[in-house]
Amino acid sequence: MRKFLMAAASAVLAFSAFAADYTPASASSAANEVIAEGKKHLGTPYRFGGTSPSGFDCSGYLVYIFDRALDQDLPRTAAAQSNAGQSVSKSNLKPGDLVFFNTSGSGVSHSGMYIGGGDMIHSASSRGVSIVSINDPYYWGSRYVGAQRVLTEQEEVASETTPEPEPEPEPLPAGQYHDVNSDHFAYTEITELGEGGIINGYSDYTYRPRVELNRGQAATLLARALDLSADGEPGFSDVSATHHNAEAIAAVEQAGLFGGNSNNEFMPSEPMTRSHVASVFFQAFELDEYVGGESFNDISSDDANYDAISAFATAGISTGNNGDFQPERTANRAHFAAFLHRALDIQ
Repeated sequence: MRKFLMAAASAVLAFSAFAADYTPASASSAANEVIAEGKKHLGTPYRFGGTSPSGFDCSGYLVYIFDRALDQDLPRTAAAQSNAGQSVSKSNLKPGDLVFFNTSGSGVSHSGMYIGGGDMIHSASSRGVSIVSINDPYYWGSRYVGAQRVLTEQEEVASETTPEPEPEPEPLPAGQYHDVNSDHFAYTEITELGEGGIINGYSDYTYRPRVELNRGQAATLLARALDLSADGEPGFSDVSATHHNAEAIAAVEQAGLFGGNSNNEFMPSEPMTRSHVASVFFQAFELDEYVGGESFNDISSDDANYDAISAFATAGISTGNNGDFQPERTANRAHFAAFLHRALDIQ
């Protein structure tokens, strides 16, 4: 890492440039965020042992949506999840609480998430990700065994008084952010890249790790990281010469790292999936020597990005999750910082 920091002094990756594309979320609670993420996967089939959008089991579904929406880790099994938070009574359930059932006759064997109105969202072996009543008299009602509150934020309480003005954010040294603490999964990577001047946060000294990374932003970061320059304007119908990422998009296009779709569109606002990141990094960091080491349950050998994903994992840039790579999962700022740090470290 040290060798790169010295070489990259003139190629600072200004993550603060994302601010122009970022619209802060409304005052929605953590419960709203995880429920919204959960509903994105309605209809996903059940798969025993599944932890990705190609198929979920009940606990794997909860692990995925809490991680995806909140960067919050849950235990892997329903039984372990039933001891993961604060026990709450059925009459005191709130959206976002985990609910548990005995479907096997031998303790907790199924988990779901309460979404309000007596309903839960879960991954069931019969219907996949679906919404049902926890009081269903034909099945779930008689098998209900308890609930756990795992969210620290449930709802915002309205105040009838004039709110106090927001205090000025406390300045922090480079690499430190108010929303990335020492137990964050990418704390080391984000901190070291920030300390080295490679990434920056926002003006309020936050990093906003869960904000999705789009193609235009990724192009800008890679162009700066690799010191790429453009000879002319981008050749895509949806990227004008005045687009804020235009120069970087032209640079990565000319370097062969990004292409467009069949309509000659770059789609700069489209999010970067993990499969796409692997494909781009495979070219950008010349990972050919790592092909063939790793494989995943949800990536077949005839997948167009099979070699890139294999190399991406073999090089240690990403290890996947419980045997799945989750290729269609979108990469956020934290993910990309972790991937970038690891890729730079092997150069």
